[in-house]
Amino acid sequence: MATATGEQATRTRGGRLVSALSWMLDPVERETFEEEFWESRSLHVSHADPHYFSELLTLDDVDRLLALVDANLDTVRIIRDGQEISVSELVASNGSTGRTTAVEAVYQHYRTGSTIVLNSLDRRWEPLGRFAAELGAEISARPQMNVYLTPGGNERGFAPHYDTHDVFILQVHGSKRWSLYGSAHELPLRSQPYNHADPLPEEAEQELELTAGDLLYLPRGTVHAGTSMDSASVHVTIGVHPLLWASVLQDAVGQVLADDVRFRTALPLGFARSGPLQRRTEDTLGELVELLASRLAPATMTAEAVKHAAAIGPTSLRHHLSDLEALSSLRPTTTAKSPPLKVERIAYGPGRA
Repeated sequence: MATATGEQATRTRGGRLVSALSWMLDPVERETFEEEFWESRSLHVSHADPHYFSELLTLDDVDRLLALVDANLDTVRIIRDGQEISVSELVASNGSTGRTTAVEAVYQHYRTGSTIVLNSLDRRWEPLGRFAAELGAEISARPQMNVYLTPGGNERGFAPHYDTHDVFILQVHGSKRWSLYGSAHELPLRSQPYNHADPLPEEAEQELELTAGDLLYLPRGTVHAGTSMDSASVHVTIGVHPLLWASVLQDAVGQVLADDVRFRTALPLGFARSGPLQRRTEDTLGELVELLASRLAPATMTAEAVKHAAAIGPTSLRHHLSDLEALSSLRPTTTAKSPPLKVERIAYGPGRA
């Protein structure tokens, strides 16, 4: 576990543009993070500025978003001690689908200690959406941003668990105490989720407090749990879903198997009861493995991975309605401009007050 402390954030990193990842990690250099922490160690960064992340989200922004909860019931979750309450069922049980009923149902549970989760908020909140687009393009991975609002008073939404994706936690408001129990399963796949029946160590390996403006990075597989302090806590969890070697290989192998009929034929009839047929099966499998290896081209696989990474970002039709309105003004002499292919670089600096 490492902790880094930055200066009081009254600067924009020398007035120069910085990438999304560099801005999050400052003052830790990206190269240091990649070599010493990515997929291996947790990292706590203190920016010493409670407003550092407020250009992405504030407590008041969360309040505004919750006021629209009736239109997005499926994107809101209510969690307490690891148990989830369906917002849709809450509204239905009250016999109404009105906004006041939905909002009040959410706030009622919040006031009694539940954590409110806004799933995939980067799809509906433009500051997070722009940040997710740049971060995803920079790291060639798909980020998903969920927001967690927990009331003060030592409340815990989720029981200790690990995620099957890497996590950046951006503390936006208040503070939260995190207990880290080490890695229960090194770099688990999506098919290897946390088993809550597994025993936890009696004591956490690390206890740390995130205050507003702090960042915590957790490699996938790190067992963790967060508990609120005296006041309300808001944090953004950025789940990072990178391309894995396993996925690239599985896709390439799957394509070979689909293209070549020799891989789709059946094993010999009755092989399970015949020694000679089992030896024949072994010989055939050896031939197929050699054939498979000869059909896997690293250059082709890399090109496919690049195409997949390029398609990770969300589709955006921003300004499409304005463009449609402008169609009537087009003339044969009108100069057409293609939209930029490069993701817009944002000058991230200190958060707004």
